[in-house]
Amino acid sequence: MLSFKEDLASTPVSALATREAIVVQPGTVVRAAIAQMRAHSLGCAVIVDYSQHPIGIFTEQSIIKLLARGVSLDNCPVQDFADPTFLSVNHADPIEHVWDAIQQDGVRFVCVIDDDGKLIGITGQRGVAEYVADCFATQVTVQRLGSTPWMQQREGA
Repeated sequence: MLSFKEDLASTPVSALATREAIVVQPGTVVRAAIAQMRAHSLGCAVIVDYSQHPIGIFTEQSIIKLLARGVSLDNCPVQDFADPTFLSVNHADPIEHVWDAIQQDGVRFVCVIDDDGKLIGITGQRGVAEYVADCFATQVTVQRLGSTPWMQQREGA
């Protein structure tokens, strides 16, 4: 059996759960991108070029920054507020690349691309968490947020 780190280094990103990305063009108005994000309950929109290659990512953090600056949501393109920690990984790269980005850079979302550099989908913190919970279930204890730890719950009277 491989150790956790060995597993991350040898398993491809394609083993992670991915979600279909919200795709926007660089000139898409911020309000339109936010509307799509809300409609799909997703915390980011991937900015792509004409060939569907990711060139940036617009996240919830981007929204917070532009609101703090008092910027109009109707006049600004998403490319002006793309997240500087944008990352793309090839579907064949090891999961370790995603793990390192989450740990070292605080990245929440990672674009997964094919061999031609085109967007396949997104993964990130949730995809890694689900992978760890599925593949290392005996080593991971899961508890609902805000619930009482099982060992402190009383049974019976």
